[in-house]
Amino acid sequence: MVKVAAVGYGAFGSFVLRSISKIPNIEIYGVSGVNTEKLKNFAQSMNIPNWTTDWQTLVSDPQVNVVLVLTPPDSHHSIAVAAAKNKKHLFIEKPLALSLKQADEIISEVEKAGVKAVVDYIMRYHQLYYKLKNCIKENPDMGKVKKVWFYNFASSEGLGPDHWFWKEEKSGGVLVEHGGHFYDLFSWLLEDTPEPVATFGHDPYEDMSIVYFPQIDAYGEFYHCFDKPGLLEKNFGGIAFEKGYITFEGWLPLSFKLEKIEEGQVITKEYKLKREKNEVFSELVQKAFQDLLKAIENPQHEVSTSLYIARKALEVSLKAKSLKRISLYKE
Repeated sequence: MVKVAAVGYGAFGSFVLRSISKIPNIEIYGVSGVNTEKLKNFAQSMNIPNWTTDWQTLVSDPQVNVVLVLTPPDSHHSIAVAAAKNKKHLFIEKPLALSLKQADEIISEVEKAGVKAVVDYIMRYHQLYYKLKNCIKENPDMGKVKKVWFYNFASSEGLGPDHWFWKEEKSGGVLVEHGGHFYDLFSWLLEDTPEPVATFGHDPYEDMSIVYFPQIDAYGEFYHCFDKPGLLEKNFGGIAFEKGYITFEGWLPLSFKLEKIEEGQVITKEYKLKREKNEVFSELVQKAFQDLLKAIENPQHEVSTSLYIARKALEVSLKAKSLKRISLYKE
């Protein structure tokens, strides 16, 4: 039985815990948070036997095997370092940290302790993205990649004015907290790390990032804006080739479309998953955690979302953030 302790249990944190609790031979042993009454009620609702407002006590508990870092990004570093020093394996919500210095300290402590870690870049476990990646390789007749894009018109519902997401010192800003997911996704899909070229937007809710993929000699646009009502949220992305397109809708798509020319005609192929989004979302969290379990059982196993992959996503995000101008007309 692998005993798991979670530091944090917010909206996404509770989703992670409920997802992981379905994995065989896993015990959610403990959870920590700030508000005593809410924490107690949550622990009781999930039959978690141990709860505390002192996360240091939890990560040093000898009964704990794995620590889940599910707090806002500004505390990822301190919790991960403390857990590693206590010989705990780690499941860390993205981003890994808020600076490369912090990221390097986490990596150093994890390697020194000989423990295993994954960062929750769940897109790399998505069956549909695997199929999309294979489609790129299996359709060389589409030619070279010419353009990449992802647009995220996201809802701000549930993100009140005092929410940590709006506070750059806690979240790192839109590109660090959220945008890193998509830099990492397209880096993996195209096997090429994007180099930020320019960033524009309105603080604190909007960023437009222009990047260059040097190996394939193509540009990309990544747009994230958190100001929509939930009913109008819309996300879509794609890749334009010399002689074709691959497009998808949703940050966690359930289908994608390939269009190309065959025998002088445009043909369209659509690939679909006949499943509910939340079911897929939960499964991806489980796959990331199971990847960690494999590494714990077999030290030679390389996880798909390693600390070094997360560090690279953070590096791209920080570079893009450093280039930001509030408008085209202001330095």
